[in-house]
Amino acid sequence: MTGRQTALFIVRKAAELLATLLLVSLFTFLAFSVIPGDTARVMLGANATQEQVEALRAELGLDQPMPVRYASWLGGAFTGNLGNSTQYRTSVAGLIAGRLPVTLGMSVIAFIMIIGISYPLAILSSRRPGKLADQICSVLGHVLFAIPPFVLSLLLILIFGSILKNFTIGNYVGPNVNFGLYVQSLLLPAFAIALPKIAMTFKFLRSSIIEQKASDYVATAKSHGLSDVKIMLRHILPNSNVSSITVISLVLSDILGGSLIVEQVFNLPGLGRLLLSAISQRDFPLLSGIVFYLALVTVLLYFAADIFSSLSDPRIRIR
Repeated sequence: MTGRQTALFIVRKAAELLATLLLVSLFTFLAFSVIPGDTARVMLGANATQEQVEALRAELGLDQPMPVRYASWLGGAFTGNLGNSTQYRTSVAGLIAGRLPVTLGMSVIAFIMIIGISYPLAILSSRRPGKLADQICSVLGHVLFAIPPFVLSLLLILIFGSILKNFTIGNYVGPNVNFGLYVQSLLLPAFAIALPKIAMTFKFLRSSIIEQKASDYVATAKSHGLSDVKIMLRHILPNSNVSSITVISLVLSDILGGSLIVEQVFNLPGLGRLLLSAISQRDFPLLSGIVFYLALVTVLLYFAADIFSSLSDPRIRIR
């Protein structure tokens, strides 16, 4: 592949990313704009006069035509200015940044758990397909994959919080206060997020490794005297990663969505609580800002997966 072809591939993917974000922003704005109810009325209460409601609508810019409001919001979204929350009367970007350590921290810890557990299990299970270790791993994978994260959260709280009594719900410590306690407070919620994703990643990696082990290049490597460990590390795993990058990107985006639910169960002050508060108070700037941020992260993950896949397998750039 020439450098020009690689550059064109990246430019094309970047254009697709931008177009996706524009569509997401449009659908987000339209969806929240047609929801029944009046933000100004919700903020002022049922006893407010019509004059007060109209004055607040003008202050918030809600009296402007929808295309004007969308253009203003879109320009701010792509420059980092998501406006001010009508509920908290402060910057939406600041509110999201303040809650980000919880949601992002959980997601990062969960991803480390997924990679750190699923890869060794997949390697162990693929050594002897159909044998006892493989059957145990497969059964556990089916069970864990079938249980929703919020149910796992409740089970973990019951075991570690009520029975073992070594975990306190909602005992969150910020990273700027004590980083060790910050990580410790997010371990159990991250584990609840990671368990179903470990099962998903394990099953895909196991199938990919078994497929690669049956390839001709593995037999050639063995005939050259390479050990099983070297063949696994140098050949099988790198080739398995080519097809698993897309699945891992799906897992990453799913982690972010799952964390919003799990942090509610564990009573953590993350984006999930902020999102529910924005919905209940019809805080459109905050609600649209959170949705746009989640969409941005998801699209960037897919973009990164496409780039890494093309670097691993140049044939993807041709397609």
